[in-house]
Amino acid sequence: MPHFRFAALDIGSLTVRLAVAERVGPERFRVLKHLREVTGLGQGLAQTGSLAPEAMARTFKAIEGLVQVIKAGGVEVYQAVATHAVRQAGNGQVFLDQLRDSLGLTVRVLAPEEEARLALKGVLSALAPEFLQAEAVAVFDVGGGSSEWALLRPGHEPRFASLPLGVLTLSQAHPLGDPPEPQRVKALKQELAGRLGKFYRQFIQPHLLGPSRLVGTAGAVTTLAALSLKMSKYDPNRVNNLIMTRGQVAALAEQLAGLPEAQRALLPGMEAAKAGVMVAGALIILTILEVFKQDLLVVIDAGLLEGVLELMAVGGGG
Repeated sequence: MPHFRFAALDIGSLTVRLAVAERVGPERFRVLKHLREVTGLGQGLAQTGSLAPEAMARTFKAIEGLVQVIKAGGVEVYQAVATHAVRQAGNGQVFLDQLRDSLGLTVRVLAPEEEARLALKGVLSALAPEFLQAEAVAVFDVGGGSSEWALLRPGHEPRFASLPLGVLTLSQAHPLGDPPEPQRVKALKQELAGRLGKFYRQFIQPHLLGPSRLVGTAGAVTTLAALSLKMSKYDPNRVNNLIMTRGQVAALAEQLAGLPEAQRALLPGMEAAKAGVMVAGALIILTILEVFKQDLLVVIDAGLLEGVLELMAVGGGG
């Protein structure tokens, strides 16, 4: 007898991702298939306040293909969610109407805190228990358009926050040149230090009473992990619970900033479509480590998509 199959679709500012899972027990499931495509839905959003027609067309085509995978894969229930780009865009509803009318796809637009909660749920599904043995654990998800944060402390409810710092929006707001110009890289790094420093002082520091730990998820972090492992084929099992040092992240940031995009795209572990945004991505991660005064970063592949699956599994698949 076949297991109940369900799926989650994440329409992000940079990437569209699908996970198909099957139930293997009460509130337990295994992921059968992961698919993703970099479409850059949020391209130009920071400058215009709207989703660009060509970005919508690329993303629609990718989603259309993923919906076909869902329908052909025996999936009984699926949930589609959208994040920063659709949330912020003045014409976000137009895009959602197109998906509904043409593909029959209803999309749930996540509020920032809801996105952070689901990302945390996904991270905790894969995080090794020993990494929770700290007075505070800060979990961050750096996406294409924004960064979501959760602060965990024993005996307290999690605290959530969202920052408008994403690899796509930063790359467009601060063009670095190709290859990147050192002065522009330095200027972006200084701006990140200022914005993340203010966030740390307001959101994190007042709640730290002892040793803390930093956990990161989503594309920028997992790409750095894949680069550090020189992966020819991406393997989430090797990425989950990988510990990266600040020195490793700094070396990768320096390497990426020293290469033109075409050469970055050829590095083992680099998804070619992300080569254009990964200088900004590496700088964000490095600055987070510096501002948080952390020498180690725990990398988790599981995040928002797995959080949606977890929610569906608990809720009976719907």
